[in-house]
Amino acid sequence: MTPRPAPDPHLEWAFAPASLPSLTTGARFTWRLSAGTHYLTGLGTTDSIEGTGYALADDSSLRTLSISAHATRSLYGPDGLIAGSERGERFLFWPMGIDSAGAMRQWGRHATAFVGRRHFDDADLIEKRFALTGE
Repeated sequence: MTPRPAPDPHLEWAFAPASLPSLTTGARFTWRLSAGTHYLTGLGTTDSIEGTGYALADDSSLRTLSISAHATRSLYGPDGLIAGSERGERFLFWPMGIDSAGAMRQWGRHATAFVGRRHFDDADLIEKRFALTGE
């Protein structure tokens, strides 16, 4: 995929600081994450099967906290944020209108623009901003 040109130079558009490499038969993607922040720090491919594997789990079980033997509550607060996931940049971006920028958010509450409204779950966000290579 390649970023499409912005229709207006003043419009926040597609920010893609890195591209995924092409996959050969039998290869798989590798992602390197920072331990403290979970920032993506590297992309690559490998033919090796070594690495840290992850197990799939039901989304509902991952978003639910046990508060007693017979009761649970949502991982998210009424504002859609996970308590304790605040980050320092919230003080920088708060005047721009984003409450607790960088905090972990409930699905559908991830802003992708500082001006106006645009979200990761917009149905056509990817198609508007990126084209398949060769398209």
